[in-house]
Order: sequence, then C-alpha cells, then structure tokens
Amino acid sequence: MNGDDMKAMDQAAPPRPPAWTARARQTAAWLLLLSAVTHVLQVPVYGTEGNVLGAAGFGVVYAVLGTGLLRGWPGALPASIVLPAIGGTLGVLRFLFLHNNPFSVWHVVLDLVIVPLAIACYLKGRAG
Repeated sequence: MNGDDMKAMDQAAPPRPPAWTARARQTAAWLLLLSAVTHVLQVPVYGTEGNVLGAAGFGVVYAVLGTGLLRGWPGALPASIVLPAIGGTLGVLRFLFLHNNPFSVWHVVLDLVIVPLAIACYLKGRAG
C-alpha cells in the first residue's frame, strides 16, 4: 500500500470516538446495570409496596439502557440522560416522603455519576 491508499482508507473509515468517550460510555453502562440489579433487589428486601415495585420497574429499564449503551443501540445514550435524571429525582422524593432507605441514597449517587457521563458522551458525539 502506498500513502495515497492509506489516505483513502482513513477517509473511508468512520471516525472513531475518543478513548475517553468509549470508557465513559462503558462506565455509564456498567453503572446502569449495577443499579438495575440493586433496584430489583429491593423487592425481596422491602416487599411489594407500590413504591418498591416502581423502583424495581426502573431497574428493568436501567438494565435495558445499560445493555443498549454496551451494544451501541440508537437512542440508548439520550435515554441514559433523561431516564436516570427522572429516576434520581423520584429517588430523592421517595427518600424524603415515602420510604427513607439506603437503596434510594445509593441509586441517587449512581444517577449523579451516570447522567454527567452520558451527557459528556452525547455532547462529544454531537460535536463530532
């Protein structure tokens, strides 16, 4: 291969995201999966009250989001910004008004890491 062939290959290949973006996306994905497990674990710990089942439902959604981020599904990244932001807000409200428990604190802390990671990846992807 000569230099012209290499340039043509470079131009034809889709741009790869920076390494930090891939790591941030993967970190957000694994944190979502971890959060999914601990959300669902609340059912055997606290029973089947409505707020517990709602939290477990968020766990199922987080499992889908984490899987989507790892597999590069379209829409997984923006959903990983919006849904954990909503979940974190609901977690604070749940802790303050319904059921103050360590799971709620843990999940809000995870959401406070996941959302900025997802935002950074999303913005970097839009900037090119």
